[in-house]
Amino acid sequence: MTEYSVFISMLVAIVVLSKKGLELAFLHVWIPFFLLLPFVFWIHVPLLSDYNFMSAAIFPILFVLLKDKLRQIRMGPMEVLLLLYVVLRVVVDFLSRGYSDAQHYAHYLVGSVLGPFLLARYLINSRRMDIETSKRFVLMFLLLFPVFLYEAKFWVSPIYRLISPLFPHAYSSVSIRWGIARTAGTFEHPILACIMIIAVYRMHRWLSWQGVWDQLQTGWLGWIQRQSKRFPVAFKHQISIVLITMAVMTISRGPWIGGFVGAVLVMVGNAKNRKQWLMIVIFILLVGGIAGQVALDAYITPKEGEILSYEAQTMLYRKVMIEQYKGFLFEKMWSGWGLTTVPNIRGMESVDNAFFLMALQHGILAPTLFALIFLYAIVSQVKFGLQAPAREPQIGFTFSGIYLTCFIAFNTVYMGAQTEPMLFLLLGWGEAIKNRLPEVNLMPGAQMEETSPKPTFRRILI
Repeated sequence: MTEYSVFISMLVAIVVLSKKGLELAFLHVWIPFFLLLPFVFWIHVPLLSDYNFMSAAIFPILFVLLKDKLRQIRMGPMEVLLLLYVVLRVVVDFLSRGYSDAQHYAHYLVGSVLGPFLLARYLINSRRMDIETSKRFVLMFLLLFPVFLYEAKFWVSPIYRLISPLFPHAYSSVSIRWGIARTAGTFEHPILACIMIIAVYRMHRWLSWQGVWDQLQTGWLGWIQRQSKRFPVAFKHQISIVLITMAVMTISRGPWIGGFVGAVLVMVGNAKNRKQWLMIVIFILLVGGIAGQVALDAYITPKEGEILSYEAQTMLYRKVMIEQYKGFLFEKMWSGWGLTTVPNIRGMESVDNAFFLMALQHGILAPTLFALIFLYAIVSQVKFGLQAPAREPQIGFTFSGIYLTCFIAFNTVYMGAQTEPMLFLLLGWGEAIKNRLPEVNLMPGAQMEETSPKPTFRRILI
């Protein structure tokens, strides 16, 4: 019965909705429960579905959102792709596992895919909400920093140690590399944690470029800012140090590589001649990708009598894993095996590639649509960013950099825990930014520049 404690988040959401409204319920309830409580804390409700703290909180917020903003909902290219993706996965899951399991999976997709997308698309509807949402994410990760330090020393998250007695089925694991515990925080796996950290780091950098951290903060951020004055480093740099340290503590090479590549794309948005630098970056990424693949093949191919290092063996595992599972993929190429019924190969139970795992579960059309969603999101955000005034740090490039980071990282890990809702939240957020009126994208308090044409000659009165 203690598992029913997940519905505390639903009660809190309902109270805040009734007293404070949608925006504060999203910022002060959903985001904290989403980030601070692991998804391994869940309960199966008979005749309904599975709930964790995040999904229990999102449904009342989503209900009020649809009630208040139903007339504002529009179907654009991203919405069409997203709907096709969800419908496809539910239908093929129904064909593979039956109605009951497919119904539970549909419930999950509403709470973890459609729900976050809609919240971001219709709640993050102004530059003020861009800033408030980004600040809330940064704050949550600053609060998680001590959790990461504790886990690095004791090999278990203090949040898990505190709450796990309420959830007898919950589990916690530790990954060791170089004799050091790879921290995962509340995100179940170090690679998933690193993806989340890099996404929030990009939000933080955008806030820095907007001058937000140079202002006096309020609430918890204000308290942290006041404490930061003890150190001879600017507050914004302290945040950077904390987030980079957290990413390093995960010891996750895939997200690191994705993060560097994403950062290069983001830098284009800060360049004076964006189009020129975009062409240069595309060329560098193409050449670097080919060279990197050649170097990787050489690294994981042992010479005669050579024993591969542990790091090379972990990279080789993914290549061998895909080769071994190809037979299962070809056997059910279009329908897949079902979400939880993919055959396992002994010793290779972990399919460390989100796209390949998706194909095994629901056929090759599922990752194809997923890749199209990524491609459309990256290209449309870059196009949107190119239209912004020169020298203005463009949030479109920030989002395209995050999408590119995720695309690369998901080739090395499954899409699990908070990463899936986070990705679709960011996709909805990106669509919200592109579809606003120009004046809604101004910084709070900023004034629109005059756009009416100026006369070429003015009479001077003496």
